[in-house]
Amino acid sequence: MPIRAACVEVDISPELPIEKPGWLIKILATKIEDPVFAKVAVMEADGVRVAIVSIDVLSIRWPQVEAVRDAAQSLGIPRENVLVAATHNHTGPAVSSAGLGRRDEKYVAFMVERIGDALRRAVEKLAPARLSAGSGIEARVSGIRRMIMRDGSVRTHAPPTPEIRCPESVIDPEVGLIRIDDQQGNTIGVIVNFACHPVHRGGEPIISAGWPGVMSNSIKASLGNDVAVLFLNGAFGDVHHQSSLVPGYVDTKENVGQTLAATVLSTLPTLSPIERPSFAGSTKTIQIPLRDIDGPFGTNMPRRQRFAKDEVYEELIARLRAKKAKRDHVLATMQSLWIDPQTALVTIPGEPFSKIGFDLKFASPFKNTWVVGAAGGMIGYIPTREAFTRGGYECTLSMGSKLDPSAAERITQTGIQLLRDAVAR
Repeated sequence: MPIRAACVEVDISPELPIEKPGWLIKILATKIEDPVFAKVAVMEADGVRVAIVSIDVLSIRWPQVEAVRDAAQSLGIPRENVLVAATHNHTGPAVSSAGLGRRDEKYVAFMVERIGDALRRAVEKLAPARLSAGSGIEARVSGIRRMIMRDGSVRTHAPPTPEIRCPESVIDPEVGLIRIDDQQGNTIGVIVNFACHPVHRGGEPIISAGWPGVMSNSIKASLGNDVAVLFLNGAFGDVHHQSSLVPGYVDTKENVGQTLAATVLSTLPTLSPIERPSFAGSTKTIQIPLRDIDGPFGTNMPRRQRFAKDEVYEELIARLRAKKAKRDHVLATMQSLWIDPQTALVTIPGEPFSKIGFDLKFASPFKNTWVVGAAGGMIGYIPTREAFTRGGYECTLSMGSKLDPSAAERITQTGIQLLRDAVAR
């Protein structure tokens, strides 16, 4: 079946100064250390188009996802076939109001316009192409950041101490890959799926693409500057590049990005050709209750862990009370994107714990199942139900951790259904 594809990347670096989201302090960025990008891959087979959009920012809100889908639909790409994901980069500009940073509406409008332009250019560039898919393994640069202590509690980013029993969970080391080549065999795009927070130097007044940017540049250095590298984060809610267990670990964005790039480059030649692409997408929106603010996992949770002064959390909880007074739930739109009979992606609009990713992969009918977090919106941390009993930062009530403990099961059940529905189409 003939395939056409094109990849485009656009610089979305902001005008300075600009606030940075995702922190429990206010940070004003005054320097661009390296540019941030939006990257687009459009693929077409049998008259059906799909688009994958990766953005070097912390998160993308649902209204902006819809705006991007509007632009794609005008170009002949069905809305349900458009995957929009943030890399969850903590050194990006203020596209959301997570933490104490406030969204910059002028920048958000600029970003959406640039993504629309990239989609248009990609559609105009569509040309005969070849696709390949598969995966590699990388376990040297990520770790579970939640440590179970001797008293049964969890501490996030616990310092090395004999009080640590073990990590609460295990990482997913899979590096999911789709390679897009032109008819001459030259690689024009690489889609990378891997689970790990990008947080290096996020508390500093700089803009950067973080370790995903280093990975992209390292791959380009080998394959050519015209190659677009789209990073899709995985089930990363409890996964981090900082280690509580490995003495002397070199925790820099250069180490993480270059190590992962080397794994990608060594794996690309092993990928299997996609002979029968079957592009299709499906979405489903579900309601997830907001947490009982004054309940057992609310303001008085015994094993809470705060990374800022109490007054900061009280401000965030006041915002949450106001939000809940208007609506007692959030809407979460999930998506499956079918690439071929063996390959599918499933998206989650938040920060799912590693186990949620495994549960989706183990139940999936697809050989290659790649979970994409921070995609299609952002509803905050999605811990497992069991994690709430142990506490830790990700379960401590705030605007970033506001969901009922049933969220993980609701997300998992919906994702499994979307994957199974794709097979039944």
